[in-house]
Amino acid sequence: MDRALWCGLMALTWAVALPAAAQSRLFSSDAPLQIVISAPFPALVSSAKTSTKPYPASLSVVDGAGAPKTLPVELRPRGHTRRTAGYCSFPPLYLKFDKAAAHGTVFQGQHKLKLVTYCRPVSDYEQRIVLEYLAYRLYNLMTPMSFRVRAADVTYQNSAGGGEPVKRFGFLVENIDDVADRNQRDHLAAKSHEISAAQLDARASARAALFEFMIGNLDWDFLAAPPGADCCHNALLVAARKATPATASGVAPVPYDFDYSGFVDSPYAGPPPSLPVTKLTERLYRGYCVSSGDIPAVVEEYRDHRAQVMALINGEPRLNDGFRNKTARFIDGFYAVLDDPQRVQKSLVGHCR
Repeated sequence: MDRALWCGLMALTWAVALPAAAQSRLFSSDAPLQIVISAPFPALVSSAKTSTKPYPASLSVVDGAGAPKTLPVELRPRGHTRRTAGYCSFPPLYLKFDKAAAHGTVFQGQHKLKLVTYCRPVSDYEQRIVLEYLAYRLYNLMTPMSFRVRAADVTYQNSAGGGEPVKRFGFLVENIDDVADRNQRDHLAAKSHEISAAQLDARASARAALFEFMIGNLDWDFLAAPPGADCCHNALLVAARKATPATASGVAPVPYDFDYSGFVDSPYAGPPPSLPVTKLTERLYRGYCVSSGDIPAVVEEYRDHRAQVMALINGEPRLNDGFRNKTARFIDGFYAVLDDPQRVQKSLVGHCR
């Protein structure tokens, strides 16, 4: 099928499936935005390792064939490892919008969004940002209980003058409240270990855990968080309207942040030292045993979506041939497990926790 036609059909499918109120302009299209952000970037970048101080900025966006629209925003460095550990020369960002100023633009209704940035001005790093963007889109294929993303060609320019503007690929990530709302749920805020495995939606938990296995990600937890942080680690929770940690059941995890996966294979990343894995591209299933009964059904879901998964990878124009072929082989390895019932039993059911 022609890639443009396929993308159009996918967008139409999403639009039909979502309530009208949830069809935000920003995440209802896959067309990349053209964005220019003007800010005191030298000061922001130099302070990012030790501070998440906000900076005033302006953002110009072209959405479709219209003239650029400029609106004020606030930028704040975000994240932990990419921001503080010296791996990235440019930090990930939060964009905070004034809702009145954003009215009538593609950002209407948005308040605070994550912008995944380029990390380092090297082509291999940009390929990995494209792969992380693709990881989100692959999970979109499996469930609407997932973060939508919007690609953007972002130009960063110093508002104080001096230096050449830098243009790089990036992407915006949907807010968790919007994920919950379009699924007729609420974001469930909880402390580490405040939710038990028995409170998770077994099917949704198995689906999310199998996705993490597919992309070779071990940097997650659906129940616990690092010391001092709220639940969970690289996942957020959604539950029935007005549920509390004490009353919630059928809680669905929504995973995010995939740069430590074998799928992305970031140069700075590695597997957790506590696990029996020696490299990022080595898969280890870490789903919860309470979901084991749902593994066969979820395996079939993933097998049913194989053609769409491969079409998304092979149709991504920003990937070069080397990265595309490597990524396709990596996903083929995942499906080789799913196609063998004995390996499913041994590698998935036998490794639950």
